[in-house]
Amino acid sequence: MSTLTSYTNATRPSASSNSGLCIFNTDTDAINVSDGTSWLAYGNDGINYGANNYSVALDGTDDRVEIGNITSLNSTSAYSLSTWFKSSATITSTIDFFASGNGYSAGLFFYLTSTGVDSGADAAYLRYTGSLTDGNWKHLVTVYNGSSFVLYLNGSLVTTSTNGTVPSSLSSSSGNGAVIGARVDASREFEGNMDDFAIFDSALTATEVSNIYNSAAYPESKLQHLYRFENNYNDTVGSNNGTAQGNPVLDNTTARPY
Repeated sequence: MSTLTSYTNATRPSASSNSGLCIFNTDTDAINVSDGTSWLAYGNDGINYGANNYSVALDGTDDRVEIGNITSLNSTSAYSLSTWFKSSATITSTIDFFASGNGYSAGLFFYLTSTGVDSGADAAYLRYTGSLTDGNWKHLVTVYNGSSFVLYLNGSLVTTSTNGTVPSSLSSSSGNGAVIGARVDASREFEGNMDDFAIFDSALTATEVSNIYNSAAYPESKLQHLYRFENNYNDTVGSNNGTAQGNPVLDNTTARPY
């Protein structure tokens, strides 16, 4: 029977010179595997995709990232969206984290307002009221389970209050024309930084949300797309690589705080 050599974060060897090496991390009780660039963590609470050094900075004028048709969001009775963001924008109307389909009337939406955040599908939405534009990093997760929406802020449930009639399943085009950082018609552009935008084809549990927030550990069986903005717009998990529009900046001075 073979065993793994144990290390801590401080004592493990360089990932860049040990591609393929598998170790046990006693700091996190996880299996670490080097991909030649960073240490990836595997544990019973999900997969960690390694160190994060960049975020995408959007100017609120014409910047956005187009990611095409997200088919896992079509004709489904559950999904979840997760994102880190920081913004100090003065919002007079709304600025979007994400939108797809036809937007509010027949699609998905997830946006900041002057008083909080709205998220929903097909004219049903949940609303959280609270100050979110203080310039500090925050983590948001919206979850849809076919009968209601819930919202998590920094790992904790903050609202389950849903307005309108929640669809039992999404339309066959709800995930089409998806955009990060704006509406599908290129309006309501986000102003600030975004990082690690993730799309899931299932409803996340409270434990899974906490694992993402506290450990960047994503439930692999549910994760469909992940945009880490690590000096590119690639989809780390799926095949829907993003295309930058306008002039967003891949910012290596302002990455999410873990």
